[in-house]
Amino acid sequence: MPVYFIYKELNVMSAAITLRHLRYFIATAETGKFQLAAEKTNMSASAVADAVKQLEELLGIPLFDRHSKGVTLTYDGHRFLNNSSSIIKQLDDSIFAFQNETLNVEGKIVLGASVSVMGYFLPKPLAEFEKVYPNVQIEMIENSRALIEKDLEQGKIDLAFIITSNVSISESTEIETLFRSKRTLWCSENHRFAEMETVPMQEIAKEKYIMLNTDESENNTKLIWDQFSLRPNIRVRSTSVEAVRGYIAGERGVAILSDLLYRPWSLDGTRIISKTIEEPIPTMNLGIVWNRNRQLSQAEQHFIDFFKSNSESRDYSPSYRKE
Repeated sequence: MPVYFIYKELNVMSAAITLRHLRYFIATAETGKFQLAAEKTNMSASAVADAVKQLEELLGIPLFDRHSKGVTLTYDGHRFLNNSSSIIKQLDDSIFAFQNETLNVEGKIVLGASVSVMGYFLPKPLAEFEKVYPNVQIEMIENSRALIEKDLEQGKIDLAFIITSNVSISESTEIETLFRSKRTLWCSENHRFAEMETVPMQEIAKEKYIMLNTDESENNTKLIWDQFSLRPNIRVRSTSVEAVRGYIAGERGVAILSDLLYRPWSLDGTRIISKTIEEPIPTMNLGIVWNRNRQLSQAEQHFIDFFKSNSESRDYSPSYRKE
């Protein structure tokens, strides 16, 4: 359902659906509980629940499945979330632009990014930045972490989005971590783990394992397993996140991956569940890196500030975990 269709529906309903409805719905989707959504929006839980119920009645579709531990987005709820978020973000970006005189900021920024960051994090916020700062030209270069760090040192790129926990810290490196993404256990909806409250690493070691080996994912995963003196029973290795999802959804195995990459369905529409791991494991940290020996341009500083603000306003935990 494209954004323009949502706007059309809002007009048809004579503003029966309000921004309040959308904000409460988004908060509920992000937290999975009416009480947590209420705390996030500084409202009562009953007010949030009533607004969501009214929204469902106006749309004529259920947006959530209610259960004893909270709520889970339905398929239609997931689609509506994407478009509702776009509407709210467009409004917030417009306010940001008016408040920060963004049309006066000009320049060119050469950005480096790894494969996963390029595909799963950058597209949406980068498009939002370009709408707010139309006079800043962005050039993107995709490369490995090692080559990105080298290009920064040599001045071939200005800024880089990278998994900051992997960066080789040096005196010339400046790092702004944007967020820390929790790693969870992914399994099919029919897997024995799907009904467990939390999943112990010892139990995960007994299952067939699907290994993602892009952006140093395999090396990072090995460090996690080494922490518990365990070894994964690897049956498939792939550089494709979509392939990993497909194998998991098809009950070929499980995987430990970042919430940033999580989606609740494989390409064929089969459900994938994200479960909390019982033991504490390291987060996947993503941020912006640059060479501190050079002066940031006005455009670059605005870019960093925009992405810091953008990340602080987003919840990157999966909204579809079945617990």
